[in-house]
Parts: sequence; C-alpha cells; structure tokens
Amino acid sequence: MKYITLAVLLAGLQAVSVSAGEIPAGLTPVGAERAGNAEGTIPAWEGGITAPPAGWKPGDERADPFGGEAPLFTIDRSNVAEHASKLTAGQRAMIERVEGYTMPVYKTHRTCGYPQSVYDATKANTGKAALDDKGQLLSGKGGFLFPVPQTAAEVVWNHLIRYQGVGSQGRVATATPLKDSGRFSVGVLERTSFSRFHDPALKTFEEMQGIGGEQITKIISPAPIAGSMTLIREPVNADRETWRYLPGQRRVRRLPDFQYDNPIAELDGLIVADQANMYNGRLDRYEWKLHGKQELYIAYNDWNLNSKAHSYRKILQPAFPARDVMRYELHRVWKVEATVKPGIRHLYNRRVFYSDEDSWIIAATELYDGRGELWRVQEGPIGVIWELPACVNQVQFHFDLNAGRYVASQLRNEEAPLDYLAGQEGRIDRSIFTPDYLRIAGRR
Repeated sequence: MKYITLAVLLAGLQAVSVSAGEIPAGLTPVGAERAGNAEGTIPAWEGGITAPPAGWKPGDERADPFGGEAPLFTIDRSNVAEHASKLTAGQRAMIERVEGYTMPVYKTHRTCGYPQSVYDATKANTGKAALDDKGQLLSGKGGFLFPVPQTAAEVVWNHLIRYQGVGSQGRVATATPLKDSGRFSVGVLERTSFSRFHDPALKTFEEMQGIGGEQITKIISPAPIAGSMTLIREPVNADRETWRYLPGQRRVRRLPDFQYDNPIAELDGLIVADQANMYNGRLDRYEWKLHGKQELYIAYNDWNLNSKAHSYRKILQPAFPARDVMRYELHRVWKVEATVKPGIRHLYNRRVFYSDEDSWIIAATELYDGRGELWRVQEGPIGVIWELPACVNQVQFHFDLNAGRYVASQLRNEEAPLDYLAGQEGRIDRSIFTPDYLRIAGRR
C-alpha cells in the first residue's frame, strides 16, 4: 500500500515541531493538505461549501449540486484488483464476499468548510492542546484539537470532538434488514444533543467541568418500546454516564455499562456501544498506531443518499444499501490502527480507522475478531451541512460479514430535517440533561 505524506509527514511523525498557535504553511485551517495530488484526481482545497444556495432556508430539501454527474467508473468483482491500492480491506471484502456489492466512483469535490470561529479555535489549539500518556485530554477547546497530529490518539480525538454545531435536535431512524427477505421495521427516535466542547459561552477547557457533551433520546417507534428515554452524559476523560426512563416501570434507572463492547440489543446485537458514530468513548483499552496518510475511495458528498426522493424501502436492500444512492470519491485519509492491550478484553481485538483529512471524520473502519479475522465493516458517508457550515456523517452503515446483515443508523429521508442550528440559536434548554428531567418528561 502506497502512503501519501506531506513532506514525509512534515519531516517525520516523531520529529514534527509545531509552533504554538500556528498551522504550518501548505495546510488548510483544519490541517488538511491544501494542494491536490500530482495526478489531478484530488483537487486543491478552495474553501469548501460554506453557505446555502440562494433562497434556501432551514427545513428545505438540500438540492445536490453534483446531481447531474455520472460515475467515472464502478468497482465490482471484475476490477477490484485493479483498484485495490485505493480500497480498504473492508471495502475489498464487501466486494469479494457480498454478491452484487459495488462502488460507483465519482469526481472528487473537496466541499468541507467551517466557520471562522472553528478555524480560530483550531489555530489556538495548535501546539497547545495535549494528551497524557493514557490518551486522556489535558487541554484544548473548540475547533479541532490537533490539526497536525503526531500520534494516532490525536487523530481519533479530532474525530471524537469534531465540530457539528453547538447542538441539534430532531428525529432519526434506524433499521436492520433481514438477510433473506429484506424485511425491516424502522426504529425512530427523537434526539437532542448539546456540545459543551463547542459552546462559545464556555471559554476554557476547565469551564466544561469535565463534560464534553450531553444527549437525550426518546423512542418514538417501534410501539413496544415507545416512550423510553435515555440520557447520556459524555465525560471528557471518564466513563460514560447513562440513565434510562422505562415507561412500563415509570422510573429512571442508571445503566451500569453502556460503553465499550456492550452489545446494543435493540439492533439485534449487530453492533456494540463504541461503534456508534464510527467510534466513540475512551481510548484506554487499545494500543494505538498511526500509519500515515493514503488516498482512498470513501463515501462522500451524500446529498443523494439523504434525498427525500428516496424512501427507506428504496434505500434498504437486503444485504446492503441501494448502490444508486451511494457516491464514492477519492480523498486523502489518515490510517489509524488499534490493538487490544495485553490482559484487556474487547469484542474487537483489532480495529482500523480511516479519517478524512478535510473533516477528521472516520469515514470507514475494519473490525477484527479474537482470531484476527475480519468480522465487521463500517461506512460513514460524509456530507455538507451548509447552514453551520460543517461536514458531518449523517447516515452510518455497519456490516456484519459473518451474519450477512447490516445496520443502517441515523436515516432521515422520511423524517423532518434535523435542526442543526438549535444549539447556537438558543432552542435547546440546557437544564433538560438531568435524570430528574427524564422522570418529569416521561410521565407527561
């Protein structure tokens, strides 16, 4: 595999000298390479999409600016070897082992852009944000923490606390199609999230009081569990705190272990807690290795996938999402490998992550079992939320190669659009993120 470096990763990963408050020349304000590649298949970054089209307002359909483009080519079993150098092991496995799985590849567009406040905070973090030897965050606030990462843990932290606005609210859907029939039921939940890390009212790391973000979800469907509510409080360097309101019992319970490899029963055990959002939670069970950068085809510019023109029935095919709603482009990614520490257990003995240089979002992963065999594959298509502006991964797909099934999470095609501006425009009441609120709201 050929790895792409910026001046040999700025003169070697261990030898980089980053001046405090200064992003090196040749990099974007979040640390990506400004220049395109030598072949011209990756263009230079020119600022991204940072404003809505004329006349668009929140709640409107997001028109695809690249909707008129046709695929440059499609990768399938007949030509997978030809493109192997720009595919992950997980992508190759999907093509080779799952009948009919293909990857339509389009022209690359570097559309990610962020507010000036994010760029300013990222610059301020440069050379100042710090981790300890256990991968715990010691300092840093807002923006991206490590625009010039020197360790794997720094790349992962950029993903964990990436900018997606200050807070959002709305409904999202999840489904797990059956292998043979393709039948599925859609689980819908109402979610309100708030990020202390990006709250402009909190000026310093210390003012966050050890909490990175908070979230409340209420299950709307299916009917047997409708009305259940969950509060998640995400400490920066401690175990996740989770409470659940159960309408049948009319009481709030503290959940003892909703993290690491705790299976999510509602999703047929096909994913575990720390797979949500591609990866979440603490880094302490793994040893982390940074491999550098490479060019890969990843799911990108996901307007078509999220279009209201496509129903869940259209998208959710039995073994994988419909291929004509997917779009893959060539982008540079950071490759990170995690291996379980000696004497520590986790369902996944090894994980490989591929983080997009323009957004720091983990776009693809490979998950290996205790025998070292590839077991599960994740894909997180990246797209623009221009009203913030920011890039996010809205829908995520989690494939189980052994079971021949997958989970599609955070679908929104048949739901009202998520309100990404709720946090900064004051539509989120911060007082709701408490167990007492769950008791009150659950009994209304």
